[in-house]
Amino acid sequence: MYFLRNKETKKTLKTSKKLLTNSGGDCILSIVWYTMYTTAGIILNRKGLKMSEKNNSERIYEDLENKIMNLEYKPGQIITEQEICEKYGVSRTPSRDIMHKLKSTGLIQSIPFKSSYVTLLDMDIIKQSIYMRIAIEKSVIRDIMDMKDDRFLAELEYNLKLQELLLRKKFEPEEFYELDCEFHKLWFSATKNIFVWEQIEKAQIHYRRFRMLDIVEVKNFKAIYEDHKKIVEIIKECEYEQLDEIVKKHLHSGIKRLQEFIGGEFANYFYKI
Repeated sequence: MYFLRNKETKKTLKTSKKLLTNSGGDCILSIVWYTMYTTAGIILNRKGLKMSEKNNSERIYEDLENKIMNLEYKPGQIITEQEICEKYGVSRTPSRDIMHKLKSTGLIQSIPFKSSYVTLLDMDIIKQSIYMRIAIEKSVIRDIMDMKDDRFLAELEYNLKLQELLLRKKFEPEEFYELDCEFHKLWFSATKNIFVWEQIEKAQIHYRRFRMLDIVEVKNFKAIYEDHKKIVEIIKECEYEQLDEIVKKHLHSGIKRLQEFIGGEFANYFYKI
């Protein structure tokens, strides 16, 4: 039987067992203490199972979220409660709860009485996300250029070097994506605007998957790396007049690289306009 291992619970059950043992021939007292002892165990067992189920459900949700965001589950791909049950070895109840959470966060959508599928990409939202990032990142980079922070420049150079080394060997696209995110995060962190970055990341259900599509499918890592190099040069030289152009070009480049695929090979990943 499973018991929550806290001091108060262990002390209570230990006392109950001792009293049960010392009750001698008093049958009624023995029954009372036995009932208290076993009931406490059952209650704690149920609580423990509920906590275990909750923690397990959270892990499954996070795993599915990552798989959706990293395009292991493609936009439009059907996902069912039964599939979650079989894949993760859980019952219908936690599977249903996980599906509900995926719907509430916008990761999946349902057709009543039919099926649930991974949310399609919305090109309008993607373009607005890019517009938002251009406006914010230009401002944040200007702030860090004014600060002339040598430590920040060293961190940028270090990240850039990691990108360069990665491109020299065989690697997973997700590895480059992580370095790309960290690169952009650096100027938010250096200007103490990390909350802004976190809010941007939270609102990226469509744009992040679009970026992953660019990285995973197009695989033009060299072009992204060259943009990053140019941004670092502009920051180091404080070339304010060139900043707007390179940030706009860089953040719009994914649309240009994917343009032919959006209307062709990946057309079914997007909402029809």
